[in-house]
Amino acid sequence: MPQIMEIALTLPEGQRLHPSMGSVLHGALMEYAHEDFAAAMHRAGVRPFSQFVYYDKQAERAVWRLAVLNGEAAAELNHALAAMPQNLCLKQKGYVVQLSKPQPVKEDDYAAMAQQFFTEQPPRKAEVTFVTPASFKAYGAYKIYPDNAYIFRSLLKRWNAYSGGLVLEEENLEQHLADAVKVIGYNLSLQQYSVGGAPIDAFKGCYTLLLRGTEAQNRIAALMLAYAEYAGIGIKTALGMGGVFINFLP
Repeated sequence: MPQIMEIALTLPEGQRLHPSMGSVLHGALMEYAHEDFAAAMHRAGVRPFSQFVYYDKQAERAVWRLAVLNGEAAAELNHALAAMPQNLCLKQKGYVVQLSKPQPVKEDDYAAMAQQFFTEQPPRKAEVTFVTPASFKAYGAYKIYPDNAYIFRSLLKRWNAYSGGLVLEEENLEQHLADAVKVIGYNLSLQQYSVGGAPIDAFKGCYTLLLRGTEAQNRIAALMLAYAEYAGIGIKTALGMGGVFINFLP
């Protein structure tokens, strides 16, 4: 069952929130998680959670958003968060950040999500806001701009890994979905994201898609884009990259 929760962060006076703090907080999560889970996550190709930090302008606060893709990950992250002190020392940053209690944002069910998007009228447009830098790895290099086939490949991989048998297995499905959408607007900038001090070339900003394929293609594309708020998009989503907000437009 996919779930999203948020934790308000209080930084020391004079400190600003940076997206790369997601990588630091991932380290804290693994420090307080069960050893076997942390070890499994180190080996995992597709991790059952994503997380990132962002500044909520409306609430005027820094926020840590965590999303889990299955029940096991939910139990493990809840254990880690319960064990984590309210005043968390970030050794890499050299200061203490104060954590609020986790607050649920939303949760869903794989079968319910599939039923919703396969029975209701699919949306025509989707606005994807890359809140934290996103990137893809291809042929040994980072892709510094969105690629629709890579976006859908990323989402399908996570959906098929954790949806409990609701697998979408059509051959070359990611390319068919990419061909079924059209980019109708974007406002993106080149960004770098630091993981362990190593910079990763990435992009950030808004990206608007028109769903113009067959009805079946539009339904699957919309389902995957809705799932992106839980799964993130691209590489290293468990380390704070590829955090997105999705807004469907009429």
